[in-house]
Amino acid sequence: MFRPMRGVASRYVISQILGPFGLFSLVLLGLVWLTQSLRVIETVVASGQSAAVFLEFAALLLPVVISMILPVAGFAASLYALNRMFMDSEVVVLMAAGMSRLRLARPVLIFGLGVMTAMFVVTLYLMPTASRELRDRMAEAGADVAGALLREGEFLNPADGVTVYVRRAGRDGQMAGLFVQDDRDADSRVTYTAQRAALVRTEAGPRLVMFEGAAQRFDREQRTLSVLAFDKLVYDLAPLMRTGDERRLRPSEHYFWDLVAPSEAVLDGRERDEFVAEGHEQLSSPLYAVALPLIAMAALLGPGFRRRGYGKRLAAGVALAALCRLLGVAAKSTTASFALAWPVMYLVPVLGAALALVVLWRGIPQRRQPAPDPEPETPAEAA
Repeated sequence: MFRPMRGVASRYVISQILGPFGLFSLVLLGLVWLTQSLRVIETVVASGQSAAVFLEFAALLLPVVISMILPVAGFAASLYALNRMFMDSEVVVLMAAGMSRLRLARPVLIFGLGVMTAMFVVTLYLMPTASRELRDRMAEAGADVAGALLREGEFLNPADGVTVYVRRAGRDGQMAGLFVQDDRDADSRVTYTAQRAALVRTEAGPRLVMFEGAAQRFDREQRTLSVLAFDKLVYDLAPLMRTGDERRLRPSEHYFWDLVAPSEAVLDGRERDEFVAEGHEQLSSPLYAVALPLIAMAALLGPGFRRRGYGKRLAAGVALAALCRLLGVAAKSTTASFALAWPVMYLVPVLGAALALVVLWRGIPQRRQPAPDPEPETPAEAA
């Protein structure tokens, strides 16, 4: 086949894969993104945040979701497009024109390398950045006492040992019918009730200003109750707030250069195996974007051409791709317990791609049917 014709054939195969790839990516992105977004709903609802904040949180989940779905979408698109080309005899025409199975694998390999490049950008930069920003924003939302208090008709727990109820609340910070019970002190319990209250933000932190109420203090040791009526009382909300400085970064929030050889500052007293596993996962997971499409092609083209259906080949391709990815998960789990096992995380996708190329190069030997035994000659034929 002329070289220009080979280039046209390669572009045609890639174009046949790109369409299903876009469709599968959108479908998988929607499904996985929806399931991942459910875990931020509790934080948004508990802190009384708006729908815009929820959408911001959900957007920060996208890099994690994309890193999960891109190899799967690439595999599904390759399997679908190649099977359709088989059923339409397009692959047979290309092979009859002089393209070998390895030559047909070239556009699939180019497609996989493109997806792998996109995944490297996602896993090495976007995913750690978005994960860190998401946890920072969720910590801020969890510490947003103002958003938690401005929810009327519910008993809320903005902090351990503190219960708040507001009969009516406005977005301007004005409240009516306030009840606050503070059980943080082991020796006493303090209960505040007020007709009106206002939430005020100061440089030292938020303050709850209560009007026309009473403070009841119950001494657990003396078993006595004291009541103080007040016209105005200021309640400090700053101790209830959890600052983001107190939290430690998870392994997924670090970049790979901090993970493959973590320092003591990064570990912060934790085991290094999990950090090493996460760092090599960021580097090795894009390799599946090449391995899985090649496995799909080897499952369809390896046994050669048949006029019958390809249902068994499709099932075999799905099973082999799932096995390859499960072995990768097992390799990461092993590395998280024994850091020196990290080369296995690269070996799984590289070996999967190599075996697929070998199958495309040599094919799968077919079992030959034994020749039928010749029928015995009759006496007439012998004569």
